[in-house]
Amino acid sequence: MGASLLKLYPGGSKEKEKRELIMKSYDMYFQDKHPHDTNKKDYDNFHHFHEAVCKTVEEINQKSGYMQICIPDTGDLKREFYYYAGKNGDKLTNEDFQKILPSLFAKAKFTNFGALDTFLYILSAPATALVVKNAVKPNAISNQVLIPGVTSATVLILAALKKI
Repeated sequence: MGASLLKLYPGGSKEKEKRELIMKSYDMYFQDKHPHDTNKKDYDNFHHFHEAVCKTVEEINQKSGYMQICIPDTGDLKREFYYYAGKNGDKLTNEDFQKILPSLFAKAKFTNFGALDTFLYILSAPATALVVKNAVKPNAISNQVLIPGVTSATVLILAALKKI
């Protein structure tokens, strides 16, 4: 089972570690020279930016134990890159890099259905409880109490099982 995308960014229990990974990635890919290059080429271009985002997302997923996330297509990446890098003469700053990643995560897609089961639990448990209550004893408890109570209990159980 997977974690929700919202745990990835912003917030979550490992936000400090994620920010450190992002800063480390910026240093690795956008400072003086690319670590895999011996010719000291200029790597502050879109292709290098694309590589840095892919590697950063992959590293965050591996270190955090989250499901894999598909980043947006090249067109979205280009728009984000040129929006921020164009402001600074085609040089990407650390602050710009940290602004771009959350907006890309907001457009990201899941590679599997790990979070879908969580949403189904949260939505189906109250509905099931309501159907059962109405079938067994409709006046036993108010719907205004039952639905939020079952939803809260479902969320607590999912949190205890580390599903969310």
